[in-house]
Amino acid sequence: MSADSSLHRGRYRPIEWTLSAIPTMVVRHVGRCLSCGERSADTVDPDDAQLWCLRHAGMTQHSSYELSAFQYFNATITDPAVGGTTPPQT
Repeated sequence: MSADSSLHRGRYRPIEWTLSAIPTMVVRHVGRCLSCGERSADTVDPDDAQLWCLRHAGMTQHSSYELSAFQYFNATITDPAVGGTTPPQT
């Protein structure tokens, strides 16, 4: 490490975090063609994403797909050593 470095030497301690699902954001689904990378619009209904895959297959003859589900989360510091709070119950 050079003498003019802006990084400081010190002790770093990891702190505790908790992930909590955002209650107003539901699980979303998306279909993706593995041949060309095209994707469906994300949707609440997994059947809509699957239907997009079938329609895309019919139009392109592509045969490999991925169906993914995702959800949004908040990260909250819960480490009492740094004044963390208890995450909200969902």
